[in-house]
Amino acid sequence: MTIKLEEIKKTITLAELYPGSIYDNTENKLLRPQHRVIYSTDFPKPKKPSILEQFANVEDVPLKRAPLTTLEGQANKLLLDAERMEQALARICPPVTDRAYVEKADFTVTDLYNDIVSRMEWTALRCLALISVFGIDALSTFDTVLDWDYYREERKKWRGCRYKYCLNMYAVKGDNLRGEQAKRSDSRYCSEGCRKATHEAEERYKISGSYLPVYYYMDQLTDSIGDKIRYHEGAYLAKDIDNQHAKGKVMSPMKTPKRTVYTGGEITTYKTLVEAKKAYENAENKGKTRI
Repeated sequence: MTIKLEEIKKTITLAELYPGSIYDNTENKLLRPQHRVIYSTDFPKPKKPSILEQFANVEDVPLKRAPLTTLEGQANKLLLDAERMEQALARICPPVTDRAYVEKADFTVTDLYNDIVSRMEWTALRCLALISVFGIDALSTFDTVLDWDYYREERKKWRGCRYKYCLNMYAVKGDNLRGEQAKRSDSRYCSEGCRKATHEAEERYKISGSYLPVYYYMDQLTDSIGDKIRYHEGAYLAKDIDNQHAKGKVMSPMKTPKRTVYTGGEITTYKTLVEAKKAYENAENKGKTRI
């Protein structure tokens, strides 16, 4: 018995080759872009585009609002559930603290050390320069050279802020290196804001078990981040942006302040100061004319 080749020939589709994928998805459909995609020379359109090519470049808002009957909507739901689960775990087991989190670091102990040592080095270099110029007679200037005793005395005039997330140093004696106004000797914080922040951190620890603010250890939802970006940003063609900049216009919803108008009278410019003084001498009202 012979079987002809035409009888056993069968077309194998991608749906049969990849079951359960987007290729055999007849009920749920992918979203399509609502705009015409323009290809550039750097990224030209392929001669044999993939089946996913027609579903690429979908706008952000349609992706966000994709119904559950589409694969994008199902993916958004899975992502949202996973992120909310991570947030729930972060609420259950929050970190007590993190030394990497810093709110203020304007003048740290490293900056103080650098300032004191820089002054010590300057006095030493000054003394060496005097000796090289005046010789042995300049040895009397060694009294002005600062040593590590000066460092210890100056360091006692400064104190570190007791707030967990502040690295600032503040002066507790008036005759300090930077000439800053000294705080009380029994002070614990560099500012009133750090004192209030310490109280708020202790309250957070009583409620959630962490001194850190919630936004530090709990990630935001991807959907919320996208909403904030879309609220402050807009998509424009590159040539339109360049044309607006060339015209001196700002493509922003913010109101720019108006330019100040000079109301003191007419302004005359001169090429040289001699020419301006000569015009001043010939002016009728010299009291109202300024150069």
